[in-house]
Amino acid sequence: MFECGETRSQTSSQSQTAQNQTQVSLVKDPRSPNYLHHTDHLNLVIVNPKFNTNNYVTCSRSFLLALSIRNKVGFINRTIIKLAITYPLFLLWTRYNNLIVAWQLDSMSPPIASTVFYMDFVSNIWNTLKQNYAQPNDSRICNLQYTLGNVTKGTRSVDSYFVELKSIWEKMRNYRPLPHCECGKCNRSCFKRNIDKHQKDMVFRFLNGLNDPFVAIRSQIILMNPIPALDKVYSLVLRKKAQRNLMLQVLPTLESSAMLTATNGKKSIKKTSLVTIMGRKSI
Repeated sequence: MFECGETRSQTSSQSQTAQNQTQVSLVKDPRSPNYLHHTDHLNLVIVNPKFNTNNYVTCSRSFLLALSIRNKVGFINRTIIKLAITYPLFLLWTRYNNLIVAWQLDSMSPPIASTVFYMDFVSNIWNTLKQNYAQPNDSRICNLQYTLGNVTKGTRSVDSYFVELKSIWEKMRNYRPLPHCECGKCNRSCFKRNIDKHQKDMVFRFLNGLNDPFVAIRSQIILMNPIPALDKVYSLVLRKKAQRNLMLQVLPTLESSAMLTATNGKKSIKKTSLVTIMGRKSI
């Protein structure tokens, strides 16, 4: 009986030791969601500009990227579940949950932070903000298409015009992704044709928003076969703009040289005429 009890005690001790070693390995393994790096502190995650009522999409994406780098997205989607208070890693889970809550609050404008300040869990704060500020996709797509239809270069630089268009297209792609295969059994060439048409539409939209000084380069690009990619078209337009600016700088110099030559020519003619008249008088 004594040996049996001693055996059970040793088995229980070994089991506890193995459990403790497993917990330690989870805490020290960078691949584990339970891993806490010594550099993880309150001001580590910075989202600029801070979350307000108009920038939910960009701020939520920035915050998700920061959490994914630290393998902590599970606190958002609840794949890292809340642990029971009796669980050995409960204190570590609580510590990281509170740290992410602090990151969330720090990424918000003060008025919005005050509405979720007393919530305890990361997922609750996340879902509340999503419910309150995430607009339906159809509404956003409608607004983006309206904005896209009214964007032109105007008097600003080509760079500024192109960046605004690219920003709108990226937001559109976020709400309405291009057709793609999710099963791995489809013919990729079918999707490629749709993607090529979309790329060509973006090129046409960019060219149509340019103003009159770019009419020539627009005509040249449209006649190309195949139509270049958007980034290549942007490069061609910038090159044309640089050439035009160079001509504008050189033209005044050429005009000044021409005027100087003409002036010197007139002086030479006057001098020759004066010499001729003096010669006749002397005769």
